[in-house]
Amino acid sequence: MERNQKIVLFFALALIWTIAISVACLVDMSDVPAANVENIDKVAHLGFYAIFSILWFLYLENKIESTPKLFLIVFMLSVIFGIFIEFCQSTFTDNRQADVKDAVANTIGATIGLLLMAIYTKKFKK
Repeated sequence: MERNQKIVLFFALALIWTIAISVACLVDMSDVPAANVENIDKVAHLGFYAIFSILWFLYLENKIESTPKLFLIVFMLSVIFGIFIEFCQSTFTDNRQADVKDAVANTIGATIGLLLMAIYTKKFKK
């Protein structure tokens, strides 16, 4: 796949994932059966934001040449987006509320995603 196609693909995937997180976190989920697993929602947040940070990293690595700057920007984007979604839950929905533990899980998930990208970058992008 040529470079420009990869850029478009990663942008599309990152944008679709961002929209999917937004919908999942802002729509009424009261009719969805809940899993009887303690803190399953925190695990979901970890996964959502690990994938979020990986996809935005893969897109932005073609735009930002400095590797430390790339990691910082993707980390900050992930944290700010996670906080923004929590704010939107408390402000624009009647059935959802902001949760500091969710924001922490989002941040940990983003960190995991970026750690995976650091390993990938070190191993495959020499």
